[in-house]
Amino acid sequence: MRFLLTYLALPAKVVLAFSALLLFAGESHCGEKKENKLAFLASDPSEAVQESVEWVRDKKDNRKLPYAVIDKSYSGVYVFDEKGKFVAAGPVLLGIAKLDRIDPKTLNYKLSQITPDKRVTPSGRYRSFLGKDRRGKELLWVDYQYAIAIHPVADVRGQNRKTRLKTKTHSDNRITWGCINVDPELFKNVITPLFQERGGMVYVLPEEPENKGILQIVDKG
Repeated sequence: MRFLLTYLALPAKVVLAFSALLLFAGESHCGEKKENKLAFLASDPSEAVQESVEWVRDKKDNRKLPYAVIDKSYSGVYVFDEKGKFVAAGPVLLGIAKLDRIDPKTLNYKLSQITPDKRVTPSGRYRSFLGKDRRGKELLWVDYQYAIAIHPVADVRGQNRKTRLKTKTHSDNRITWGCINVDPELFKNVITPLFQERGGMVYVLPEEPENKGILQIVDKG
């Protein structure tokens, strides 16, 4: 009420100017939201990604943290800041097996013992933090128990991972043991600065037919 009385007591010209400023600010905000949505759509997200982003926004599920959505079906990552603003998108490399769950027995295997049919990028909803691997290289932990992380594309002899990441098709993006490989610049310039302070959320969308959909995601954090 105090604000209303003060507002009404102002000279007419000041009131008009202030009203115009508020209107402009509102239009500017709406314009920014529309522009950001167009930028997101321009990154060509699948219907599943769009529905997932809407679900996160409506539920405020990201807990005011930055987040990334991984589309396994089309080998893409979509990154948003803590306010839900779209920041960047890019291709990813994923586990060879098109499954949503890792066989727990693989925890006792050496890397060389994990056959292609068990090299899975698990789906789920993950509370994720930056960390380092055994060689001191930075990565974003997704499922720490199974050593699944997002990290810059690895240079593995005979796998041509960097080339696979750059091709326009997503049919050659299944090559890893389960980790999510991204472009080094995307990791350095987008993921690291966004997640370095408090971590964030990572949503890995299911790809098995019976598991499709954001609501099927298992809570992992």
